[in-house]
Amino acid sequence: LPYLYARSQDPRIDPITKLAIPKDEVPIIVKRETFVKRGTLAEPVQTRHGLHIDLFRTFQNRSVQLYAFSHKYSEYTLNAICEALLNDSKIEFEGDISDLPIQKLAEYCLKDADLTLRLTTFNDNLLMKLLVVICRIGRLPLDDISRFGVNQWIRGILYYEHRRRGALIPRRSELQEKGTASTTAIIKEKKYRGGLVVEPILGIHFNVVVVDFASLYPSIIKVHNLSYETVNCPHISCKGDPKQHIPETTHWICKEKRGITSLLIGSLRDLRVNYYKHLSRDKTLSHEERQLYGVVSQAIKVILNAAYGVMGAEIFPLYCLPVADATAAIGRSTTARTIEKCKQIGIEVIYGDTDSLFLKNPSNKRVDEIAAWARSVLGVDLEIDKQYRYVVFSDLKKNYLGVLADGTVDVKGLTGKKSHTPPFIRKAFYSILDILSKVNSENDFESAKQKIKTIIQQNASNLEQRKIPLEELSFNVMINKSPDKYGKATGTSWAMSLDGKDTKTGIYKGLPQHIKAAKLLVEIGRDLKAGDIVSYVKTITGDGVKPVELARPEEVDTEKYVDAMEATFDQLLSSLNFNFKSLLGKPRQSSLDDLFWDN
Repeated sequence: LPYLYARSQDPRIDPITKLAIPKDEVPIIVKRETFVKRGTLAEPVQTRHGLHIDLFRTFQNRSVQLYAFSHKYSEYTLNAICEALLNDSKIEFEGDISDLPIQKLAEYCLKDADLTLRLTTFNDNLLMKLLVVICRIGRLPLDDISRFGVNQWIRGILYYEHRRRGALIPRRSELQEKGTASTTAIIKEKKYRGGLVVEPILGIHFNVVVVDFASLYPSIIKVHNLSYETVNCPHISCKGDPKQHIPETTHWICKEKRGITSLLIGSLRDLRVNYYKHLSRDKTLSHEERQLYGVVSQAIKVILNAAYGVMGAEIFPLYCLPVADATAAIGRSTTARTIEKCKQIGIEVIYGDTDSLFLKNPSNKRVDEIAAWARSVLGVDLEIDKQYRYVVFSDLKKNYLGVLADGTVDVKGLTGKKSHTPPFIRKAFYSILDILSKVNSENDFESAKQKIKTIIQQNASNLEQRKIPLEELSFNVMINKSPDKYGKATGTSWAMSLDGKDTKTGIYKGLPQHIKAAKLLVEIGRDLKAGDIVSYVKTITGDGVKPVELARPEEVDTEKYVDAMEATFDQLLSSLNFNFKSLLGKPRQSSLDDLFWDN
């Protein structure tokens, strides 16, 4: 909106009259024009009629990304978000958008507008319903909800409750009198110590159940009465009561009154866990009703999961570090006590990370027992999150590999493989996943590791000996405009034409590889246009790339393909305690960590 408003007031907007659009005809209102610059704005703007929903800031919101859309996207571009949520993408093109023909420009803009609209309407208007629910909870206008971060949503909830009660909102200086953190952060740049991480027991473990503490920190805030006015309260009786002291800290909690934060977050937590979450799964309700209750549950979850973090964020108006410090300390105590209880009843905990525990081969009775104990003694709910047929923990990197009951392979942090990955790498990758999905015993696993090792080594050997067909080495990428729209050759080379004769071809520096390949095809007689697929291989020739039709096996840059294999397999192999370069008999790149690794 600021950019559009600035454009409307630029005299160049009308090349004939040289006049800006009259302000009363511009459907955008700017409260303080002195703050308006092209593309930036220090003061809010709004539309004259209707609401402006800023989808870029909405999807950029970490809480929305993590808790509403389960981290399905990791980049905040329109293309990345649409690929993740809609399985669709923008129209791609190379070069400057101003060079596009008017028809192509119109198609490009229409596609962008369509994608943007569909982000608000997909899954039965999920996003809009989510924003409306958050708007009602946060007591903020819909356009503000879309523009502001979650700390402003929680501020809206707390400020509204203060005003409803006729209570004064404390100044920052008054909250600072509460003190600071009394624990030391393990992670650099953090102000206090975070959640408890239990180092994994290395190796393979069968029949692993992962249990999560449902809404751990909101539950702690509720049960332990944590709020800015209750932590380190002025009452001598509270400070002198050992039961009111927080473990591992110097903080204490008020027993004389309930805190506003504890009441509000606790109420939202109970609404979600005891009401909306159950309704969203109630098969007696219609699909539309279940979906609506699911949206409400998700909206509350977004707010709840951020409630603890904002207390320790300086940007938050009610920033109170002792509250965040106390919450994290109780969280660590909760996890540690649960692990101790598991040991007492014969459950082995093989890994733990903040709010989840990996239990090895527990019976259903024992899982129910530990969940009942956590609910009655700690005031938190334990829920089964995943059930793995087996899990493998490695000492090479902090990740793990698990196979679910249905054979799905789950690798922590594993990124999706791009569709234009060369076929021989893609086939090897899925062969490895298939091998892992069939493991049912430790002997199976050792056998699988050997098969995987053989697959990697055999593919690398075939690559080095140039036995892999060029078609299997190809990167297949679509061109989005005619090759003649790109730069000119900067040199010459030789290639075999389609009729089998040697012919001169250009060398193209500074262009994407698929465009270089496309230009080489045009030079030897191929007719290419926007939308065509170009198949090319990486070579040791001048441009470093050649179309499959023109390349020769001896020209293939095998090192580049070994690098591509490593990029694809490294994370998967590290979970199996393999190192890619070591499998190929090559020295690993040294780092400080390598000096301490056992070979």
